[in-house]
Amino acid sequence: MKRRLTFTIGPQEAGMNIRAFLRERLSFSGHQISRLKFQEEGIRIDGRKVYVNHILSEGEQLTVGLTEQVLRRDTEGGKTARIWEAPAPELAEYPLQILYEDRDLLIVNKPAGLVCHPSPGHYSDTLANQAAAHLGGTGTAMDMRVTGRLDRETSGIVTFARSTEAAAMIQRQREDGRLRKVYLALAHGHFAESSGVVDEPLRREEPGSHKMVCAPDGKPAKTFYKAAAEIITAEGEPRTLLVCRIEHGRTHQIRVHMAKIGHPLVGDPLYGPDSADEPMGLHAHSLSLIQPFEDRRIEVRAGRPEWADLCAEEVILDLEHEIFMV
Repeated sequence: MKRRLTFTIGPQEAGMNIRAFLRERLSFSGHQISRLKFQEEGIRIDGRKVYVNHILSEGEQLTVGLTEQVLRRDTEGGKTARIWEAPAPELAEYPLQILYEDRDLLIVNKPAGLVCHPSPGHYSDTLANQAAAHLGGTGTAMDMRVTGRLDRETSGIVTFARSTEAAAMIQRQREDGRLRKVYLALAHGHFAESSGVVDEPLRREEPGSHKMVCAPDGKPAKTFYKAAAEIITAEGEPRTLLVCRIEHGRTHQIRVHMAKIGHPLVGDPLYGPDSADEPMGLHAHSLSLIQPFEDRRIEVRAGRPEWADLCAEEVILDLEHEIFMV
């Protein structure tokens, strides 16, 4: 059944047109508003179809239809969007770990080693294929969006938005700070200071490269970190468990920033000295965001991997709170 949102117009919204309401109240983009205009059940006032220039009056009932499932088209070739393939048989060893689910969101715990989203060479063996199958989208072009995908070797929280509108609202929360995501990272070395921030722009090493570098002409990126615990390996090497939060969310941001300050992540073969034999020490541990259409906060946590179990959960909780006070 198609998802619909209903709003009773109050005195504060009276006098606005529907376009302004959708932009300010729901953070809809111009493209999303335009698409609604051409849907039969897209925008209605008290049951009748209206245009986005309609001036709202107090007491009116505005109904907005969402695009839970659409057949998108390629902008160049006019071809139907990729159909979600059934999960590959080898994904049976990675059962879908659901942390939260409602009509707009599916939040899961991704294991390390699993690709987030279909890409060349990975068309059915991804977390997104599992999510689509769970939501009944196998064999369709269901409009399901990954918001904040993780690297293959990174574990932890991944959010799927079940409509383009929900995805847009989550992105707006990411930009204005209402969405809060915390990572745990295991880094090489001893940290002389218990907390710090790395403020270094990032860009690709060269066009088409998979590797990122810190560079003045890159895009802004800022990583905050706090040390939670330190261990000494059997070889006498110090390793430090960090609680991290990021601004902007660039590709490989925590990995590149930690390597930049001389503390590459354990198990990172791209930016550190390790081979791929050791699990990479990066885990999306907790997420807090506002439900896109119900004005309530959702908080989820993903269980810590073994390498991150170096201190009590209460210590992690305290540091997660502190890192957002910076």
